[in-house]
Amino acid sequence: MGPILGKGDGCELPATAVYWLTDDPQPGLVLVEFADAYDRPHQLVGKSAYFGGDLMSTSTYPCPTSIQCTIEEVTDDVATVSTWWLEGGPNDTRFVFDVWLDTLGPTTDV
Repeated sequence: MGPILGKGDGCELPATAVYWLTDDPQPGLVLVEFADAYDRPHQLVGKSAYFGGDLMSTSTYPCPTSIQCTIEEVTDDVATVSTWWLEGGPNDTRFVFDVWLDTLGPTTDV
């Protein structure tokens, strides 16, 4: 049994790296996809360092990866996670997603 994750914990959400977009800015931008707890598809674009694994322009796509997130809330088996590295909108709001708690793993970053 893995560690129990809760509110405020860093975590990694499994996802699929779909396409390497560009080498600039360094370390390069990647298009990543995942589905939330309601099976709605989402796409994120970010620097390859924000995702798990060693994503490079020469990697074979699509390939498995993970998205670094923070758990904002847990209700029953659903965790609301936010991206600390990706914000948008008029108030620089973090993007939040509801995902199944049991799909999340602990972050590998210290």
